[in-house]
Amino acid sequence: MEEIQSLCTEGSFERGLRYYREGRVEKLDFVGNTVKAVVAGTHKYRVTIRLDDDFKARCNCPYEGDGYCKHIVATLIALKNYQEGGKREKEEEVINNILDRVSLKELKEFLRRMFREDPKLKAHFKIYFADRGGEKSIQEYKEEINLLYEETADKHGVTEADFNQIQDLAESFIQRGNLREAAKIYQALSEVIAENMEVVDDSDGYYSGEFSHTVEELVKCLKQAGLKHDERKGYINYLFNRYLEGDPDFSQEIYEYALEQFCTSKEDLEYWKKLLGPHLPKTIPENKDSQKYYNAIGLLTMQTAILEALGEIGKEELYKLLQEYYREDVDLFFSYVQLLEKDGKTDQAIKIAEEGLILFNYFTDEISELLNKLQKTKMRDTKPHKK
Repeated sequence: MEEIQSLCTEGSFERGLRYYREGRVEKLDFVGNTVKAVVAGTHKYRVTIRLDDDFKARCNCPYEGDGYCKHIVATLIALKNYQEGGKREKEEEVINNILDRVSLKELKEFLRRMFREDPKLKAHFKIYFADRGGEKSIQEYKEEINLLYEETADKHGVTEADFNQIQDLAESFIQRGNLREAAKIYQALSEVIAENMEVVDDSDGYYSGEFSHTVEELVKCLKQAGLKHDERKGYINYLFNRYLEGDPDFSQEIYEYALEQFCTSKEDLEYWKKLLGPHLPKTIPENKDSQKYYNAIGLLTMQTAILEALGEIGKEELYKLLQEYYREDVDLFFSYVQLLEKDGKTDQAIKIAEEGLILFNYFTDEISELLNKLQKTKMRDTKPHKK
């Protein structure tokens, strides 16, 4: 492994090793002194390695850092283990022979001793067999997930933690119809990822991607769990408070999308609106580069989304909000023009769109396209019909 480590950065090696362990190297093809592989990442990447005296490796991924990328590293590890396969199979045969001779009592005694000496092994055991021990609290799941971070910690901090075990556990509960327990696992995982963002390197977006995926899976479980409205209110409150906390800093968009996906009934939307009400800004900060300004606009666009989802029930309030604030933000501006267009108020929509060309000159192309569409609609509607 040292030879492979010398060809890449520490981060690329850790990620490549994880990719190999996850089975992402889908195949190895040998053509003379050349090895070709397909490695599953964000997309499926093609790796080519030449093994003669002039060693060379290339991958069609966009990596531009030092050394080789994680896909090449994963392929090199797969190649090394393939070459050592005979030795490994012999070792596994020895282990299997020992297991066949060990009694259940002896095995349990060995595991109990190892658990006392190795908390990480104990955590893996608990996660792997968690569904045999009944339901747990969110805090219990969080404690076990945090050990996955400790397991990957090195002198530079924490590399990419492997969440496969905990995600597989959630999936096992889903398959047995226990969606509430699966939701607890995803809630715990999303909170642990958020709480550890400051101690990890997320330059490749691994943790932010896992966070987004986990919140998405949480909402899927909740939607399928058949919750009554009073139970749903608790989760709406949870998601909204997480939005307000804004930690990590990229999470607000994710939690707002989660709320939009979860709140589909009139009762859900009205409860979300009730929670949002006290937080709506009385005024908009003048400094458009300040965090307070962005927070205020974010709350207004959230209110817009709720009122749009409520349809006719929220239309009057929606008009009032957009008329007051459409000059403050381009998204509010577009929402206002589209609402006017939808209601057949083409002349007014054109007037606002023309104003938008001045207000938001960095969106000239988009606004011009919208304005052109509105003018064509007006011409079509005013054109005399042939008898």
